[in-house]
Amino acid sequence: MRAPTTIAALAILLGAPAVSLAGGQGAVELSDGTTISQHPSLPKLSLTNAQREQIRKTVLTEHNEIQFRLKTTQPAKDFTPAVGATLPKGVKAQGLPTQVLAQLPELRDYMYFKMKDQVLIVDGMTNKIVDMFSETQPLS
Repeated sequence: MRAPTTIAALAILLGAPAVSLAGGQGAVELSDGTTISQHPSLPKLSLTNAQREQIRKTVLTEHNEIQFRLKTTQPAKDFTPAVGATLPKGVKAQGLPTQVLAQLPELRDYMYFKMKDQVLIVDGMTNKIVDMFSETQPLS
């Protein structure tokens, strides 16, 4: 049990804020008593159809649809996208285009990818799908 004491002493000597595990429940307690989750998530995303359409139009021209021919993406071939589902291994979302972020800066921590004619909006911290809509059908 000397390691936590040594780390705390080094943190104090180096001027870093003291951090301790809060009860081992996946939270960190800062020296000022603030408790922060080690598994944060973004606020609930509530896109309007107009915002979805703006995203759809922007990413429609990008040629980055998931291909299942690669060894790393083969396991995702049978994945059925759904809001709340976690991305399968081998599938990597990417940041939203700057055109979208210029108009919707609240999406800066979200990512997207296209799969099975769907645009999937993903929480960049948890890799969970938070919204999805058709890539090919306009939203009215």
